[in-house]
Amino acid sequence: MSGISSKGLEELKNNGWLILEDGKKIKKEFRFKDFKQSIDFLKDIQPSADALDHHPDVCIYYNRVIVELTTHDMGGLTDLDYKLAIKIDELYKMKTSNL
Repeated sequence: MSGISSKGLEELKNNGWLILEDGKKIKKEFRFKDFKQSIDFLKDIQPSADALDHHPDVCIYYNRVIVELTTHDMGGLTDLDYKLAIKIDELYKMKTSNL
């Protein structure tokens, strides 16, 4: 398992991910119309997280879903965080393109 390249971090930043804790964690907030859409989004993330065997920290506040990614075992960011972040962004685009 390797870390995220500087190019990968730049791509994530350009997609709205915040780099936290000296590059050990990424975080992004996703907004929805209501609580149901927030929950549905989390359900959409679950299969991808399971497929990678990499699970995000998530907080839901009615119409907001806050996702944080880090690889706890490695003490920072890895390619798993990058892959899941990109997938989460794709899922969000698909979900919100119909709004």
